[in-house]
Amino acid sequence: MYVKLSPGDIIVDEITGDIGLLLGRYDVLCGIYNRDAYEEDEIEIWAWDILWTGPETESTNRYQPYTENGLVHMIKDGSYLHFGVYDLEKI
Repeated sequence: MYVKLSPGDIIVDEITGDIGLLLGRYDVLCGIYNRDAYEEDEIEIWAWDILWTGPETESTNRYQPYTENGLVHMIKDGSYLHFGVYDLEKI
């Protein structure tokens, strides 16, 4: 199963019922390493900022970062449902 994430996608936590909106993707290590020195290794860890709402969401956990790898695995495992913004345009 291939998962393509984009800003505006919706994810639903199957356990809590919370709904998340993917806000933006960023490189966690940006600015930490000198890209010139590590150009061949391409050290990148991508993460997504997520805005949550729902029964288990409070002001302390409304905005949360998730690594892209972890998020994709939770979608593939069925812990989260994923609704792509481009799929929602078809409705």
